[in-house]
Amino acid sequence: MNLPRDTQRERLYYIEFLALFSGQVSRKDLTFRFGISEPAATKDLSLYAELAPSVLRYDLRRKCYVFDGGQPYFEHKVEQALHALAGDGAVDFDTARTKRIPGWVSTSIKRYVPLEIVAALTRAIDQQQSVTAQYTSLTTGPRPRKLSPLALVNDGLRWHIRCFDHEKREFRDFGLTRFASVEVSGGSEVKLSDDRDWNTEIALRLTPHPKALHPETTCTDYDMNDGVKTITLRACLVGYFLRHWHIDYSADASGNPRAQQLYLANRNEVLDAGVPGWTLQP
Repeated sequence: MNLPRDTQRERLYYIEFLALFSGQVSRKDLTFRFGISEPAATKDLSLYAELAPSVLRYDLRRKCYVFDGGQPYFEHKVEQALHALAGDGAVDFDTARTKRIPGWVSTSIKRYVPLEIVAALTRAIDQQQSVTAQYTSLTTGPRPRKLSPLALVNDGLRWHIRCFDHEKREFRDFGLTRFASVEVSGGSEVKLSDDRDWNTEIALRLTPHPKALHPETTCTDYDMNDGVKTITLRACLVGYFLRHWHIDYSADASGNPRAQQLYLANRNEVLDAGVPGWTLQP
């Protein structure tokens, strides 16, 4: 069988996604989501039935296809699926078309960032440009900066841009909400491969907190093997990760085990690997 072209594969994936996670799919779902005709939707459903004959069956009473328990044809990422089901993860001009089940995803309490600022920064990353930005920080307040944006990062709580700061001659993180304006100032010769902290990978050995009453619960929550979860991160992201997951990284496990269920068991190794200075500060 000839594999379908990319646009059709997207529709076939959506058919399976709805069948798998909401239990049913109809021609109307495809015409509504993709703007195709009903005959085209029927063709897609028939093709999917050929690719994965045990996933769907037609329910005459409900007049739609329902999940029949077979093996999915496509690979689905659970985290991505949950966000899409809650209406928080799919790209569409009409967000009502992406939400499928009742849910709530934690939202940021930080300020709205204008589209033009975000787009200017992401274009600069993609096109290897430097920018002049009006940026405010906790130490210096608002002032202009010449930056070369290199990567986009979400640390679990905020978005930031990994940049080369031309004034300080170093690679640093710049919070997206702190940009007031961005203007392209020309091409940039700075490369992400020059950023040591971005390119150094560090393995974190996480264990249940030594003072936990029931460490086996933490092992289950975090899918640990022999009581250990190993996470490999870029050196510049370790500090954000430890704080986002409320990990006790003290030298003597002095944190509250109910608030900090995880413990950094290889603290000295992480220090020796060369994380930025602020990473393991209280």
